[in-house]
Amino acid sequence: MKNILFDLTSIQPVSASGTDFHGGGKYAKTVFYRLCDMLPDNTLMEVFFDPNRSIEKAILETCQVRQFKVHQCRGNEDLSELLHYGAYDTFYSALPYSYINIVVPPSTKFVYTVHGLRDLEHPADKYELKYKKVNIKIIIKHILFLLFPSWWKSNRTKQRRNRYNSLFSLTENQTIIIVSNHSKHAIRYFFPNISDSEIRVLYSPEKQYNPADTVASQILHTLSLQAGKYVFMICGDRSEKGAYRACKVLDKLIRLNKIPEDIRILVLGVSYRKSYQILTKNSKRFEWCDYVSSMELEILYKNAHLFIYPTLNEGFGYPPLEAMKYGTLCACSANSAITEVCGDAVIYFNPHDETEMGIRIMQAFDNEIRMEKQEKMSARCRFIGDKQKKDLDLLIKEIIP
Repeated sequence: MKNILFDLTSIQPVSASGTDFHGGGKYAKTVFYRLCDMLPDNTLMEVFFDPNRSIEKAILETCQVRQFKVHQCRGNEDLSELLHYGAYDTFYSALPYSYINIVVPPSTKFVYTVHGLRDLEHPADKYELKYKKVNIKIIIKHILFLLFPSWWKSNRTKQRRNRYNSLFSLTENQTIIIVSNHSKHAIRYFFPNISDSEIRVLYSPEKQYNPADTVASQILHTLSLQAGKYVFMICGDRSEKGAYRACKVLDKLIRLNKIPEDIRILVLGVSYRKSYQILTKNSKRFEWCDYVSSMELEILYKNAHLFIYPTLNEGFGYPPLEAMKYGTLCACSANSAITEVCGDAVIYFNPHDETEMGIRIMQAFDNEIRMEKQEKMSARCRFIGDKQKKDLDLLIKEIIP
């Protein structure tokens, strides 16, 4: 019998609070359920999770129904011991970044997904301080970045490069799954010693959800929104997603009367509102919200006039696809993997150029441009969707010994 060890910590929240949102968790969950469906009769699967963090009841129930052996690992030492005594043919992790000092037996194939190299490609941004409640330590770091940007970026990049080097050097018996061609060549750029034979480009799997229209009206009413009468963004507490700079642009456009008066601006995932409120203090058209459920997010994608994604770097780029599948126009950063995934179906801008961003957002209210992009959306979504389905099965075959 063959034996697989699957990392369920990838599905768990980042911290014990259970509130940390990350796309890698959805990716891991999709892979887990598809692997359950495709697991051959001659292959056993065991799983592990961190007992100090919450885990979805449905995941553990699936393990129980399928009679998977479940282990608890409180850290890398526990995991190394499990790998040693388990004698697994394959160990798979969708979020391997903390495993820089585990011991992987030579006979165990380590398959893991790297979702991008954002922290090397874009190590810092001048607006970082706007996204969090500050303390002295954070202020000192930010001042150093502003005064000595080249030194700061070089030092930060060196530390992160060393962590990736440790991960990539754990074993020669490995397959690194990369979620876009952009990220593949980013790895080849930063780590030229890694051979092509160790890397496979397999797009992130498609997420399926279709909210009921009856629920949609209720959700929109709660947020004081009307279908087709709002612009929205996500991840307002993450500097790498660029929402603050985009809000600065939107506030200016509103003051210049370049956005219709009945359009509201919604920003999700804002845990520290002070900076945003100061920035837009002259406008009552902005709405700040915490993270919402998957169902609510889908409803907001589906009913928006425009989805703005001013990300500073992306390994794949789920959000525009999530909006495009409903025919919602997107204005996105023209960087990293976004252009590879979205093709010619969205409006692009330089996320660091506020003037260009403002012009592109104005174009999103031009009916001729909207119609042109909307005609291309469904074809692009079908193309990417077909590749996602194919690549998910190829990933499962890579995991199965």
